[in-house]
Amino acid sequence: MKMISIEEKKIWRLLLHAIHDLRTSLHSVGGFAYLIKEDGRQPSLSEEERLDVLRRLEQSYEQLQKEVNRLTDIAYYSTVDQLPRTDKVLVNELCRDIAGGREVEVLYGSDIPDYYAISTNRAALGRVLEILLLHACERTAFCKDDGRELYVFLNVTERGEKGSLTFSVSDMGELPTLEENLKYFNPPTAADNRKVSTSTEIYYYQLLVRLLGGFIYIDPDYKNGRRVIFSIAI
Repeated sequence: MKMISIEEKKIWRLLLHAIHDLRTSLHSVGGFAYLIKEDGRQPSLSEEERLDVLRRLEQSYEQLQKEVNRLTDIAYYSTVDQLPRTDKVLVNELCRDIAGGREVEVLYGSDIPDYYAISTNRAALGRVLEILLLHACERTAFCKDDGRELYVFLNVTERGEKGSLTFSVSDMGELPTLEENLKYFNPPTAADNRKVSTSTEIYYYQLLVRLLGGFIYIDPDYKNGRRVIFSIAI
């Protein structure tokens, strides 16, 4: 009898918690749909209440759709060994595009020229940067105001391991404990205080980085919040 690997157990545990979230969203959609249906038979809602129910129904549906799409992506990328890396990408241009228009200001630093291009999977790299910056901005936005100017810092460097490009995303959120950093890339548990959607996204971009020929980790020496560093093969 074949034993389930540790990695397979991690995926199934992640899916278990994510499916529980899906069921919660599904119940919300069903509940709002029932209210609208019953109100059609015996009108009892004011126009304002009816519009509010429709708005909440739409929000629940969009959340459900987002969760299903994310799980579909994880299921797909978990079945492949590598990604095609044939897109020519201007790295600075991509990073600036993704960094712009955020809730928190994102500063960008790079030691490569603007004409520097790599062959990679643009969609996968962009998704990793998108999620990392989203999480970093959320952490920074919710940190206690101590008078500091709050920002997120995205940095790219070619100075590192030969044949790779290294990215880092630094936030100014609450300083995580060593235990939190060690558990950061693990699927959620019953006692985990992270949102399941956050844990799912963390697993998702960790998977994409691996498929891009790189690795990802938390910088243990960063003391102003959390810094996530990842590399990709070039």
